[in-house]
Amino acid sequence: MLEDIGKLPSIEHTITEAKTLIVFLYAHTWVLDLMRKFIGKDLVRSGVTRFATAYLNLKSLLDNKKQLMRLFRLDDLNEMGYLDKAKGKKASKIARSETFWKGVNSAVNFFEPLAIVLRRMDSDVPAMGFLYGCLLEAKNEISARFDNDLSKVQQIFEIIDKRWNNKLKTPLHRAGYYLNPHYYYPNKVDIELDESFRECLITCITKMVDNVEVQDQIIQELQQYQDGDGTFGKEIAKRQLKNKHFDPAKWWLNHGTNTPRLRKLAARILSLTCSSSACERNWSTYEQVHTKRHKKLQHARMKDLIFVKFNSKLKQKRETKNRDPIEKTISNILEDEDNEWITGSRPNANSEQEQERSCAQGQGASSSQGAAAAIQPKRRGVQLEQQGNRKRKKLIPVLEEVQTSSSESENVDLDLPSSPAASDDDDDNSHSASFNLSD
Repeated sequence: MLEDIGKLPSIEHTITEAKTLIVFLYAHTWVLDLMRKFIGKDLVRSGVTRFATAYLNLKSLLDNKKQLMRLFRLDDLNEMGYLDKAKGKKASKIARSETFWKGVNSAVNFFEPLAIVLRRMDSDVPAMGFLYGCLLEAKNEISARFDNDLSKVQQIFEIIDKRWNNKLKTPLHRAGYYLNPHYYYPNKVDIELDESFRECLITCITKMVDNVEVQDQIIQELQQYQDGDGTFGKEIAKRQLKNKHFDPAKWWLNHGTNTPRLRKLAARILSLTCSSSACERNWSTYEQVHTKRHKKLQHARMKDLIFVKFNSKLKQKRETKNRDPIEKTISNILEDEDNEWITGSRPNANSEQEQERSCAQGQGASSSQGAAAAIQPKRRGVQLEQQGNRKRKKLIPVLEEVQTSSSESENVDLDLPSSPAASDDDDDNSHSASFNLSD
Protein backbone atom coordinates (compact mmCIF):
# COMPACT_ATOMS: atom_id res chain seq x y z
CA MET A 1 0.00 0.00 0.00
CA LEU A 2 2.77 2.43 0.90
CA GLU A 3 4.48 1.65 -2.39
CA ASP A 4 1.32 2.20 -4.44
CA ILE A 5 0.62 5.50 -2.67
CA GLY A 6 4.24 6.57 -3.12
CA LYS A 7 3.90 6.09 -6.89
CA LEU A 8 1.09 8.63 -7.20
CA PRO A 9 2.37 11.62 -9.25
CA SER A 10 1.89 14.23 -6.51
CA ILE A 11 3.42 12.05 -3.78
CA GLU A 12 6.27 10.93 -6.02
CA HIS A 13 7.09 14.55 -6.89
CA THR A 14 7.16 15.48 -3.19
CA ILE A 15 9.44 12.54 -2.38
CA THR A 16 11.81 13.51 -5.21
CA GLU A 17 12.07 17.10 -3.98
CA ALA A 18 12.56 15.99 -0.37
CA LYS A 19 15.29 13.62 -1.48
CA THR A 20 17.01 16.42 -3.40
CA LEU A 21 16.99 18.62 -0.29
CA ILE A 22 18.38 15.94 2.03
CA VAL A 23 21.01 14.73 -0.44
CA PHE A 24 22.34 18.30 -0.69
CA LEU A 25 22.62 18.57 3.09
CA TYR A 26 24.49 15.27 3.37
CA ALA A 27 26.70 15.73 0.29
CA HIS A 28 28.97 18.38 1.87
CA THR A 29 30.81 17.89 5.14
CA TRP A 30 30.63 21.52 6.25
CA VAL A 31 26.93 21.79 5.44
CA LEU A 32 26.23 18.53 7.26
CA ASP A 33 28.18 19.68 10.33
CA LEU A 34 26.31 23.01 10.37
CA MET A 35 22.95 21.23 9.98
CA ARG A 36 23.69 18.84 12.84
CA LYS A 37 24.74 21.71 15.13
CA PHE A 38 21.65 23.72 14.18
CA ILE A 39 19.09 20.90 14.48
CA GLY A 40 20.89 18.89 17.15
CA LYS A 41 20.44 15.50 15.50
CA ASP A 42 20.51 13.63 12.20
CA LEU A 43 17.78 14.32 9.70
CA VAL A 44 17.87 11.02 7.80
CA ARG A 45 16.31 7.81 9.11
CA SER A 46 16.42 4.30 7.66
CA GLY A 47 13.33 2.10 7.46
CA VAL A 48 12.90 -1.62 7.01
CA THR A 49 11.44 -1.05 3.52
CA ARG A 50 12.02 1.56 0.83
CA PHE A 51 8.73 3.39 1.33
CA ALA A 52 8.90 3.07 5.11
CA THR A 53 12.18 4.98 4.73
CA ALA A 54 10.35 7.57 2.61
CA TYR A 55 7.70 8.06 5.31
CA LEU A 56 10.25 8.29 8.13
CA ASN A 57 12.28 10.94 6.27
CA LEU A 58 9.23 12.96 5.26
CA LYS A 59 8.09 12.88 8.89
CA SER A 60 11.57 13.97 10.00
CA LEU A 61 11.51 16.88 7.54
CA LEU A 62 8.08 17.98 8.73
CA ASP A 63 9.13 17.83 12.38
CA ASN A 64 12.16 20.04 11.62
CA LYS A 65 10.47 22.40 9.17
CA LYS A 66 11.14 25.61 11.10
CA GLN A 67 14.78 24.77 11.78
CA LEU A 68 15.43 23.91 8.12
CA MET A 69 13.84 27.13 6.86
CA ARG A 70 15.98 29.11 9.29
CA LEU A 71 19.08 27.10 8.31
CA PHE A 72 18.88 28.22 4.68
CA ARG A 73 18.69 31.85 5.83
CA LEU A 74 21.87 31.65 7.91
CA ASP A 75 24.83 33.78 6.84
CA ASP A 76 27.19 30.92 7.70
CA LEU A 77 25.59 28.71 5.03
CA ASN A 78 25.62 31.50 2.45
CA GLU A 79 29.30 32.24 3.11
CA MET A 80 30.25 28.64 2.30
CA GLY A 81 29.33 29.26 -1.33
CA TYR A 82 27.38 26.04 -1.87
CA LEU A 83 24.10 27.90 -2.34
CA ASP A 84 25.54 29.66 -5.39
CA LYS A 85 25.77 26.37 -7.28
CA ALA A 86 22.90 24.76 -9.17
CA LYS A 87 22.15 22.04 -6.58
CA GLY A 88 22.39 24.54 -3.74
CA LYS A 89 19.99 26.94 -5.43
CA LYS A 90 17.53 24.12 -6.06
CA ALA A 91 17.73 22.86 -2.45
CA SER A 92 17.28 26.41 -1.10
CA LYS A 93 14.26 26.94 -3.34
CA ILE A 94 12.69 23.71 -2.14
CA ALA A 95 13.29 24.50 1.54
CA ARG A 96 11.62 27.92 1.19
CA SER A 97 8.65 26.69 -0.87
CA GLU A 98 5.32 26.51 0.95
CA THR A 99 3.97 24.29 -1.83
CA PHE A 100 6.64 21.74 -1.02
CA TRP A 101 5.83 21.75 2.68
CA LYS A 102 2.12 21.36 1.95
CA GLY A 103 2.96 18.33 -0.17
CA VAL A 104 5.09 16.88 2.64
CA ASN A 105 2.25 17.39 5.10
CA SER A 106 -0.24 15.66 2.79
CA ALA A 107 2.13 12.75 2.15
CA VAL A 108 2.71 12.26 5.88
CA ASN A 109 -1.05 12.32 6.52
CA PHE A 110 -1.46 9.57 3.93
CA PHE A 111 1.47 7.47 5.12
CA GLU A 112 1.27 7.79 8.91
CA PRO A 113 -1.98 5.88 9.63
CA LEU A 114 -0.77 3.04 7.41
CA ALA A 115 2.64 3.13 9.10
CA ILE A 116 0.82 2.52 12.39
CA VAL A 117 -0.72 -0.59 10.83
CA LEU A 118 2.74 -1.66 9.67
CA ARG A 119 4.11 -1.21 13.18
CA ARG A 120 1.32 -3.36 14.59
CA MET A 121 1.92 -6.10 12.01
CA ASP A 122 5.66 -6.12 12.75
CA SER A 123 5.36 -6.11 16.53
CA ASP A 124 5.91 -9.06 18.87
CA VAL A 125 2.14 -9.57 19.41
CA PRO A 126 0.51 -11.83 16.75
CA ALA A 127 -1.52 -9.57 14.49
CA MET A 128 -4.25 -11.78 13.01
CA GLY A 129 -6.84 -10.28 15.35
CA PHE A 130 -5.75 -6.69 14.66
CA LEU A 131 -5.21 -6.37 10.91
CA TYR A 132 -8.85 -5.88 9.90
CA GLY A 133 -9.54 -3.42 12.71
CA CYS A 134 -6.28 -1.50 12.16
CA LEU A 135 -7.08 -0.97 8.49
CA LEU A 136 -10.55 0.32 9.38
CA GLU A 137 -9.00 2.72 11.88
CA ALA A 138 -6.39 3.81 9.32
CA LYS A 139 -9.07 4.71 6.76
CA ASN A 140 -11.05 6.64 9.37
CA GLU A 141 -7.90 8.45 10.50
CA ILE A 142 -6.95 9.46 6.94
CA SER A 143 -10.47 10.72 6.31
CA ALA A 144 -10.45 12.73 9.54
CA ARG A 145 -7.08 14.35 8.69
CA PHE A 146 -8.58 15.69 5.46
CA ASP A 147 -11.81 16.91 7.13
CA ASN A 148 -13.78 13.94 5.75
CA ASP A 149 -13.48 15.35 2.24
CA LEU A 150 -13.93 12.26 0.07
CA SER A 151 -12.52 13.93 -3.05
CA LYS A 152 -9.11 14.31 -1.37
CA VAL A 153 -8.85 10.71 -0.17
CA GLN A 154 -10.81 8.78 -2.79
CA GLN A 155 -7.71 7.74 -4.73
CA ILE A 156 -5.96 6.60 -1.55
CA PHE A 157 -8.99 4.59 -0.44
CA GLU A 158 -9.10 2.85 -3.82
CA ILE A 159 -5.47 1.77 -3.37
CA ILE A 160 -6.15 0.52 0.17
CA ASP A 161 -9.34 -1.32 -0.82
CA LYS A 162 -7.64 -2.91 -3.82
CA ARG A 163 -4.95 -4.48 -1.64
CA TRP A 164 -7.34 -5.17 1.21
CA ASN A 165 -9.98 -6.94 -0.88
CA ASN A 166 -7.40 -8.93 -2.79
CA LYS A 167 -5.47 -10.55 0.07
CA LEU A 168 -6.55 -9.25 3.48
CA LYS A 169 -10.26 -10.11 3.74
CA THR A 170 -9.96 -13.85 4.05
CA PRO A 171 -12.10 -15.85 6.53
CA LEU A 172 -9.15 -15.94 8.95
CA HIS A 173 -8.83 -12.13 9.00
CA ARG A 174 -12.57 -11.64 9.53
CA ALA A 175 -12.75 -14.38 12.17
CA GLY A 176 -9.76 -12.83 13.96
CA TYR A 177 -11.53 -9.46 14.01
CA TYR A 178 -14.71 -11.11 15.34
CA LEU A 179 -12.89 -13.02 18.10
CA ASN A 180 -10.83 -10.04 19.23
CA PRO A 181 -12.75 -8.59 22.22
CA HIS A 182 -10.86 -5.31 21.80
CA TYR A 183 -12.91 -4.67 18.64
CA TYR A 184 -15.94 -6.91 19.15
CA TYR A 185 -17.55 -5.43 22.25
CA PRO A 186 -17.25 -1.72 21.30
CA ASN A 187 -18.53 -2.46 17.75
CA LYS A 188 -20.84 -5.37 18.55
CA VAL A 189 -23.92 -4.02 16.77
CA ASP A 190 -22.12 -3.23 13.50
CA ILE A 191 -20.28 -6.55 13.52
CA GLU A 192 -23.43 -8.60 14.12
CA LEU A 193 -25.35 -6.71 11.42
CA ASP A 194 -22.63 -7.60 8.93
CA GLU A 195 -23.32 -11.28 8.29
CA SER A 196 -19.94 -11.86 6.64
CA PHE A 197 -18.13 -12.00 10.00
CA ARG A 198 -20.31 -14.78 11.39
CA GLU A 199 -20.13 -16.63 8.08
CA CYS A 200 -16.31 -16.47 8.01
CA LEU A 201 -16.11 -17.66 11.60
CA ILE A 202 -18.26 -20.70 10.78
CA THR A 203 -16.04 -21.36 7.75
CA CYS A 204 -12.99 -21.41 10.02
CA ILE A 205 -14.76 -23.71 12.49
CA THR A 206 -15.62 -26.26 9.79
CA LYS A 207 -12.10 -26.18 8.30
CA MET A 208 -10.09 -26.20 11.52
CA VAL A 209 -12.22 -28.64 13.55
CA ASP A 210 -12.93 -32.08 12.05
CA ASN A 211 -15.18 -33.44 14.78
CA VAL A 212 -18.82 -32.56 14.09
CA GLU A 213 -19.83 -32.74 17.76
CA VAL A 214 -17.06 -30.32 18.73
CA GLN A 215 -18.24 -27.95 15.99
CA ASP A 216 -21.75 -27.90 17.49
CA GLN A 217 -20.36 -27.32 20.98
CA ILE A 218 -18.30 -24.35 19.72
CA ILE A 219 -21.43 -22.79 18.19
CA GLN A 220 -23.23 -23.17 21.53
CA GLU A 221 -20.31 -21.65 23.47
CA LEU A 222 -20.20 -18.75 21.02
CA GLN A 223 -23.44 -17.36 22.47
CA GLN A 224 -21.78 -16.90 25.86
CA TYR A 225 -18.99 -14.84 24.26
CA GLN A 226 -21.53 -12.68 22.41
CA ASP A 227 -23.51 -11.93 25.55
CA GLY A 228 -20.39 -11.35 27.67
CA ASP A 229 -21.54 -13.80 30.35
CA GLY A 230 -19.51 -15.81 32.82
CA THR A 231 -15.79 -15.08 32.91
CA PHE A 232 -16.15 -12.75 29.90
CA GLY A 233 -18.17 -10.29 32.00
CA LYS A 234 -15.76 -10.01 34.91
CA GLU A 235 -14.28 -6.60 35.67
CA ILE A 236 -10.70 -7.81 35.25
CA ALA A 237 -11.50 -9.12 31.77
CA LYS A 238 -13.00 -5.75 30.76
CA ARG A 239 -10.09 -3.85 32.29
CA GLN A 240 -7.48 -5.81 30.38
CA LEU A 241 -9.09 -4.84 27.07
CA LYS A 242 -7.74 -1.33 27.62
CA ASN A 243 -4.19 -2.52 28.15
CA LYS A 244 -1.67 -0.89 25.78
CA HIS A 245 0.03 -4.23 25.03
CA PHE A 246 -3.21 -6.21 24.82
CA ASP A 247 -2.80 -9.76 23.48
CA PRO A 248 -6.17 -11.30 22.50
CA ALA A 249 -4.81 -14.87 22.43
CA LYS A 250 -3.61 -14.60 26.04
CA TRP A 251 -6.90 -12.92 26.98
CA TRP A 252 -8.80 -15.95 25.74
CA LEU A 253 -6.49 -18.31 27.61
CA ASN A 254 -7.09 -16.36 30.84
CA HIS A 255 -10.82 -15.59 30.59
CA GLY A 256 -12.25 -18.21 28.24
CA THR A 257 -12.31 -21.06 30.75
CA ASN A 258 -16.14 -21.34 30.58
CA THR A 259 -15.91 -22.05 26.85
CA PRO A 260 -12.97 -24.49 26.53
CA ARG A 261 -13.53 -25.52 22.91
CA LEU A 262 -14.14 -22.00 21.63
CA ARG A 263 -11.20 -20.86 23.72
CA LYS A 264 -8.89 -23.34 21.98
CA LEU A 265 -10.08 -22.30 18.51
CA ALA A 266 -9.80 -18.58 19.29
CA ALA A 267 -6.27 -19.00 20.64
CA ARG A 268 -5.24 -20.83 17.45
CA ILE A 269 -6.63 -18.13 15.16
CA LEU A 270 -5.44 -15.16 17.20
CA SER A 271 -1.91 -16.58 17.53
CA LEU A 272 -1.31 -16.39 13.78
CA THR A 273 0.95 -13.75 12.26
CA CYS A 274 0.18 -11.55 9.25
CA SER A 275 3.70 -10.58 8.22
CA SER A 276 6.58 -12.46 6.64
CA SER A 277 9.15 -9.92 7.83
CA ALA A 278 10.70 -12.40 10.28
CA CYS A 279 11.33 -14.87 7.43
CA GLU A 280 12.74 -12.08 5.27
CA ARG A 281 15.10 -11.08 8.07
CA ASN A 282 16.29 -14.68 8.24
CA TRP A 283 17.04 -14.65 4.51
CA SER A 284 18.81 -11.30 4.79
CA THR A 285 20.95 -12.77 7.56
CA TYR A 286 21.83 -15.65 5.25
CA GLU A 287 22.79 -13.22 2.49
CA GLN A 288 25.05 -11.31 4.86
CA VAL A 289 26.90 -14.49 5.80
CA HIS A 290 26.92 -16.20 2.40
CA THR A 291 29.08 -13.68 0.54
CA LYS A 292 31.65 -14.19 -2.20
CA ARG A 293 34.34 -14.37 0.44
CA HIS A 294 32.49 -17.02 2.46
CA LYS A 295 30.93 -19.04 -0.37
CA LYS A 296 33.32 -21.95 0.19
CA LEU A 297 32.26 -22.47 3.80
CA GLN A 298 30.95 -25.89 4.70
CA HIS A 299 27.22 -26.26 5.29
CA ALA A 300 27.54 -26.93 9.02
CA ARG A 301 29.85 -23.94 9.47
CA MET A 302 27.46 -21.72 7.53
CA LYS A 303 24.51 -22.92 9.61
CA ASP A 304 26.33 -22.14 12.87
CA LEU A 305 27.26 -18.62 11.71
CA ILE A 306 23.66 -17.85 10.71
CA PHE A 307 22.42 -19.21 14.05
CA VAL A 308 24.79 -16.99 16.02
CA LYS A 309 24.12 -13.89 13.92
CA PHE A 310 20.32 -14.23 13.98
CA ASN A 311 20.19 -14.89 17.71
CA SER A 312 22.43 -11.89 18.37
CA LYS A 313 19.86 -9.81 16.48
CA LEU A 314 17.05 -11.27 18.62
CA LYS A 315 19.00 -10.41 21.77
CA GLN A 316 19.53 -6.87 20.50
CA LYS A 317 15.83 -6.60 19.71
CA ARG A 318 14.84 -7.63 23.24
CA GLU A 319 17.27 -5.13 24.72
CA THR A 320 15.71 -2.33 22.65
CA LYS A 321 12.00 -3.07 23.06
CA ASN A 322 11.05 0.59 22.73
CA ARG A 323 12.50 0.88 19.24
CA ASP A 324 10.33 1.65 16.20
CA PRO A 325 9.58 -1.68 14.43
CA ILE A 326 9.68 -0.08 10.98
CA GLU A 327 13.02 1.68 11.57
CA LYS A 328 16.43 0.04 11.31
CA THR A 329 18.79 0.51 14.24
CA ILE A 330 22.01 1.98 12.85
CA SER A 331 24.70 3.53 15.03
CA ASN A 332 25.88 5.90 12.29
CA ILE A 333 23.42 6.79 9.54
CA LEU A 334 26.26 7.52 7.13
CA GLU A 335 27.20 3.83 7.23
CA ASP A 336 23.90 2.91 5.56
CA GLU A 337 25.13 2.70 1.97
CA ASP A 338 21.72 1.49 0.71
CA ASN A 339 19.86 4.59 1.89
CA GLU A 340 19.00 6.52 -1.27
CA TRP A 341 18.17 9.59 0.84
CA ILE A 342 21.91 9.96 1.45
CA THR A 343 23.44 8.55 -1.72
CA GLY A 344 20.85 10.04 -4.08
CA SER A 345 20.63 6.83 -6.10
CA ARG A 346 18.27 3.92 -5.72
CA PRO A 347 20.00 0.77 -4.38
CA ASN A 348 20.29 -2.26 -6.68
CA ALA A 349 19.09 -0.23 -9.66
CA ASN A 350 22.01 -1.39 -11.81
CA SER A 351 21.58 -5.01 -10.75
CA GLU A 352 17.90 -4.89 -11.69
CA GLN A 353 18.78 -3.58 -15.15
CA GLU A 354 21.37 -6.33 -15.55
CA GLN A 355 18.80 -8.93 -14.56
CA GLU A 356 16.34 -7.54 -17.12
CA ARG A 357 19.02 -7.68 -19.82
CA SER A 358 20.01 -11.23 -18.90
CA CYS A 359 16.35 -12.29 -18.93
CA ALA A 360 15.89 -10.73 -22.36
CA GLN A 361 19.01 -12.48 -23.64
CA GLY A 362 17.81 -15.74 -22.12
CA GLN A 363 14.45 -15.44 -23.86
CA GLY A 364 16.16 -14.71 -27.17
CA ALA A 365 18.39 -17.74 -26.82
CA SER A 366 15.51 -20.02 -25.83
CA SER A 367 13.63 -19.17 -29.04
CA SER A 368 16.33 -21.07 -30.99
CA GLN A 369 17.52 -24.57 -30.11
CA GLY A 370 19.25 -23.44 -26.89
CA ALA A 371 21.97 -20.91 -26.25
CA ALA A 372 24.86 -23.35 -26.51
CA ALA A 373 23.46 -25.08 -29.59
CA ALA A 374 22.80 -21.77 -31.33
CA ILE A 375 26.37 -20.47 -31.03
CA GLN A 376 28.00 -23.28 -32.98
CA PRO A 377 25.76 -23.06 -36.10
CA LYS A 378 26.22 -19.31 -36.09
CA ARG A 379 30.02 -19.58 -36.11
CA ARG A 380 29.92 -22.32 -38.73
CA GLY A 381 27.59 -20.24 -40.89
CA VAL A 382 29.94 -17.26 -40.69
CA GLN A 383 32.91 -19.43 -41.69
CA LEU A 384 31.03 -20.94 -44.65
CA GLU A 385 29.88 -17.50 -45.73
CA GLN A 386 33.48 -16.22 -45.67
CA GLN A 387 34.61 -19.23 -47.73
CA GLY A 388 31.80 -18.61 -50.18
CA ASN A 389 32.86 -14.97 -50.59
CA ARG A 390 36.44 -16.04 -51.37
CA LYS A 391 35.20 -18.52 -53.98
CA ARG A 392 32.93 -15.90 -55.52
CA LYS A 393 35.95 -13.67 -56.13
CA LYS A 394 37.66 -16.52 -58.00
CA LEU A 395 34.55 -17.18 -60.09
CA ILE A 396 34.10 -13.64 -61.34
CA PRO A 397 36.42 -13.99 -64.41
CA VAL A 398 34.97 -17.43 -65.21
CA LEU A 399 31.45 -16.02 -65.18
CA GLU A 400 32.50 -13.14 -67.41
CA GLU A 401 33.94 -15.59 -69.98
CA VAL A 402 30.77 -17.67 -69.91
CA GLN A 403 28.59 -14.55 -70.37
CA THR A 404 30.62 -13.37 -73.39
CA SER A 405 30.64 -16.81 -75.01
CA SER A 406 26.89 -17.47 -74.60
CA SER A 407 24.27 -15.58 -76.55
CA GLU A 408 21.47 -15.88 -73.98
CA SER A 409 21.64 -15.14 -70.26
CA GLU A 410 19.64 -18.22 -69.35
CA ASN A 411 22.39 -20.50 -70.71
CA VAL A 412 24.75 -19.20 -68.02
CA ASP A 413 22.84 -21.08 -65.33
CA LEU A 414 22.96 -24.21 -67.43
CA ASP A 415 26.74 -24.08 -67.84
CA LEU A 416 27.53 -23.34 -64.16
CA PRO A 417 26.89 -26.83 -62.78
CA SER A 418 29.52 -28.25 -65.16
CA SER A 419 32.21 -26.44 -63.18
CA PRO A 420 33.18 -28.34 -60.02
CA ALA A 421 34.19 -25.09 -58.30
CA ALA A 422 30.80 -23.62 -59.03
CA SER A 423 28.99 -26.69 -57.64
CA ASP A 424 31.06 -26.50 -54.47
CA ASP A 425 30.22 -22.83 -54.20
CA ASP A 426 26.53 -23.49 -54.53
CA ASP A 427 26.68 -26.11 -51.79
CA ASP A 428 28.56 -23.77 -49.51
CA ASN A 429 26.13 -20.96 -50.26
CA SER A 430 23.19 -23.22 -49.49
CA HIS A 431 24.80 -24.19 -46.17
CA SER A 432 25.54 -20.60 -45.27
CA ALA A 433 22.04 -19.50 -46.23
CA SER A 434 20.46 -22.25 -44.13
CA PHE A 435 22.56 -21.35 -41.10
CA ASN A 436 21.87 -17.67 -41.55
CA LEU A 437 18.16 -18.38 -41.56
CA SER A 438 18.44 -20.47 -38.42
CA ASP A 439 20.36 -17.67 -36.77
